[in-house]
Amino acid sequence: MFLESLKIYLHCLVTYNEWTSDSMFHPKVKGTYYEMGQSYGSLLYKHGFRVSKQPDEKLEFGKQSEKEVKRIFPEILEEIRGFADACHASYEDMASFMMSIGAFKPVLTCSVFASFNGSDVVFGRNYDFYYSFKKHTESCLTCPEDGYWSVGHSDVFIGKEDGVNERGLAVAMTGIAEKTIKPGMSFVLAMRCILDKCANTGEAVKILSNTHFSTTNNYLLADREDNIAVIEAAPDKIRVRRPEKGENFIVCTNHFLHPEMLEVENVEERCWDSIPRYTAIHQALKKHNGKIDLKTARNILVNHSGYVCSHQKKIKLGTIWSIIATLKELQIFRAEGHPCKTKFRQDLRLNKAIMARGQN
Repeated sequence: MFLESLKIYLHCLVTYNEWTSDSMFHPKVKGTYYEMGQSYGSLLYKHGFRVSKQPDEKLEFGKQSEKEVKRIFPEILEEIRGFADACHASYEDMASFMMSIGAFKPVLTCSVFASFNGSDVVFGRNYDFYYSFKKHTESCLTCPEDGYWSVGHSDVFIGKEDGVNERGLAVAMTGIAEKTIKPGMSFVLAMRCILDKCANTGEAVKILSNTHFSTTNNYLLADREDNIAVIEAAPDKIRVRRPEKGENFIVCTNHFLHPEMLEVENVEERCWDSIPRYTAIHQALKKHNGKIDLKTARNILVNHSGYVCSHQKKIKLGTIWSIIATLKELQIFRAEGHPCKTKFRQDLRLNKAIMARGQN
């Protein structure tokens, strides 16, 4: 069933970025939620994208999950509907696809940290996944009419896997090997909800703590007011983890640390390099007492001895994008590929969009 689901997932994306280069696609969506979905769906449809008919298992999972999405983030359902209409597809197929992400595909192996250096909050993230997904990656400037604007990154449309919004709130998720999967909010839609609707970590913690999730994940949150936390979430339990006493930073990879969450993690299927990556990042931040700059953040993300910069050649998996950001000054830098080989370039789209909006 897993392999069949993965084939369907890939088929949904197969023509997604054929017109782009090896780098990420850089779309911009703006307007009401329906308009954002419709404009992006129209663009992809024009370039050959088609929404596949989803199997009955996914349709039922999506139908049951829709209730929770409607409770937490009803606006995104309009975006899904607009996307489906533009692609001449059924809303049910599109919605079930978005709501079952994570329940029917491999666990993501990623590393995230945030640290207050005394004057700014530095956020860093490596997104590790199969190289075959690199051609589907995007960095999207999202400008909802009724929500915060953001730059978010993903290997699937509409949903996000990390991002920074105009209020200086950064969020990123990591996958956890789960014991239970239930209908609920998928992590990619939860990420969009946080970027669109939350001004700070406190607001994000409140929403995520009240959400019924379909899968098991970490969500690292950091804002410009030095408030950092990790939400450790599973379908049956959610806990908030804060920095350890005396530390001004926090790290998450692909395992839980909160003692009350260990029972809901499938430890036997945990990523083999999760603890080494966590240890390498934590030790580097502790060495600097959390007082790191952008250069130090980059050095942490390119670390090979701790497997932070991932190169798993045998299974063709590794880091396919890397993000560094400062949240008070609102600077976003991105390496579109292995950060050890690819230059970090500053993304000014969000800053320019905010400035242009203020001039109108």
